[in-house]
Amino acid sequence: MRRLLAVYVVAVAVAVSGCRGITSARGEATPSSNVASSARITESGVPKVVIDRDCSTLGDASDEYVCLTNQDPNAADMSSWVLRNVLGRSYDFPVGFTLPAGRSVKVHTAAGADSATDLHWAYRVNPAWEKGDKLTLHNNENVEVFISEPSKR
Repeated sequence: MRRLLAVYVVAVAVAVSGCRGITSARGEATPSSNVASSARITESGVPKVVIDRDCSTLGDASDEYVCLTNQDPNAADMSSWVLRNVLGRSYDFPVGFTLPAGRSVKVHTAAGADSATDLHWAYRVNPAWEKGDKLTLHNNENVEVFISEPSKR
């Protein structure tokens, strides 16, 4: 009974203090599953590239794209990074693609010519992503560096 009471007290203390996750061996916080949308999970030293849902047009068969912005002060080498949804649909960034600091890129599901601001997947079924999809961004070591969940409005 005393042990159960101690567990309860610790659980209440964590909840009241606003604990944001469990700390890893390196002292980095891993957000809990109920953290606000667009929670960032990263390893130290990984560029801060985020998925911008407000800019993106998900679920649009005529011109669907996902916007990503480099919020890091340095350019981000995104060679072999992967953008995916929970169904496993994934876009692999081309080798050599670098996103300059403060710049954005649109990843289109349709075919087209790639540029510094627009990449094209040429996915055979459009739309590839729906507005309600959870999207994740993984670096070239398959570390999940950003999670974007739909807003719960």
